[in-house]
Amino acid sequence: MTSSRARAYIAHWYLLSSTFLLLTAFTPSNAMAEKVLAKGDDWQVYTDGRIGGFLSWVYGQGMPQGAWEATRDSDGKITNCTQTRQVMGGGFAGLVEQGPSTDGCTPRQGTINSMRVRSGFIANQLGLGVRSSLSPWTTVTAYIQIWAYIESEGRQKNRPNLADVRQGYLKLDGWWGNLTVGRTRALFSRGATDIDSLYAHRWGVGWVGSNVDNVGPTLGMIGFGVMGSGFASGLIYGTPVLAGFQLNIGLFEPIAMYGNGTLTRTKYLRPESELTYEKKFGETGKLVLFGNGVYQKAYKGGYTAPSSDPNVLGSEDTAYGVGYGGRFELGFFHIGFAGHYGKGLGTNYALESTDASTDMSGNLRKVDGYYVQTQFALSQVDLFAGWGTDRIFLTPYDMETPKQGQVVQSVLKHQMGINAGLVYHIKPYLHLDVDYFRAEAAWFYGESQVVHATNAGMTYNW
Repeated sequence: MTSSRARAYIAHWYLLSSTFLLLTAFTPSNAMAEKVLAKGDDWQVYTDGRIGGFLSWVYGQGMPQGAWEATRDSDGKITNCTQTRQVMGGGFAGLVEQGPSTDGCTPRQGTINSMRVRSGFIANQLGLGVRSSLSPWTTVTAYIQIWAYIESEGRQKNRPNLADVRQGYLKLDGWWGNLTVGRTRALFSRGATDIDSLYAHRWGVGWVGSNVDNVGPTLGMIGFGVMGSGFASGLIYGTPVLAGFQLNIGLFEPIAMYGNGTLTRTKYLRPESELTYEKKFGETGKLVLFGNGVYQKAYKGGYTAPSSDPNVLGSEDTAYGVGYGGRFELGFFHIGFAGHYGKGLGTNYALESTDASTDMSGNLRKVDGYYVQTQFALSQVDLFAGWGTDRIFLTPYDMETPKQGQVVQSVLKHQMGINAGLVYHIKPYLHLDVDYFRAEAAWFYGESQVVHATNAGMTYNW
């Protein structure tokens, strides 16, 4: 998109913000809590959930096409086209209007132009829980949460939309802390994901996904300085809160890291942890700090012959990550910052199997990310804007001189995202969202891609 169009987007956002501020009555507004369906002396059945949908328009550059070499006959006519360089990892795919080649060989990068009615950052949900008193000092909760998408697979209206049982767990709470067993949110990068949800895309869309025609929940800021915490089966113990501090320690089902490295064998549960600190001051002040981590060893299947070449993957490798950050609230002003660093993490969630997380020999690449998000919670109106980036670091294998005739791999260098938007809380349970996202990807051989997403919709929650 040209710079004039980018300036037009900014002007439109200022106009929309000003209009909503003039139309809004500044009265308190809070999200609705769970609804109790039935209760007895020491038990209750409750539900929570949400329903919504969004108009979404994605427009921008198609995936870079790398470099191509033409073979010509004696008359100068092209007889064959051979790709000599291709982009690897990252970027944003979609149905591309490509156009004819300029040199008769190299495909044009083309443009993406796609409109959908889609689910938001958080899909439609239906949660059902049962809570009871196990003893005077212990409460037990059983909870299940089903997610549903509104998009049709392949844009075909006759295909079914299958239910996604996203969470299902048993939780014990007492003076000694809490214990959760089942499927729920993982701990690594949970604080960063919370910032994205609380201060930006809880009621909106953000970035639509690596394939702009995908279905299901969108990414918000995930992949642009935010590593999604995701959901996994495991056990989590949380300590009691002491002077504002709480430690959560979890053991989760290990991830088989499919991809170039064939690290598909795992042995032991994956440890994750998060330490948080929360301090409230005054009537509207709050400080939250967090640090978290993940660690997992992965192995090749079968026998691997020993090699003295340090660039050749052995029989095992270790993936790890650390995350950190915090958020600060004072009156209507909210700001959050998060960062992460690790090896074999990928761009969207920890231990993701992509061409961004492993080189062509299977060695795990290192990555870091940074994210800052602001929000102005002006009673019924929330205005927000944020920025984030992920950076990929080359392995020694990546930096080797390509062999004769080998297609050069242009590895993803970074992804950077900018978000802005507005949420109007019509009622405490009804939320109108308009948001914009600028997604940028760049590769080590100079290829680049910029795509814009504009989204608007509504969510009802209970």
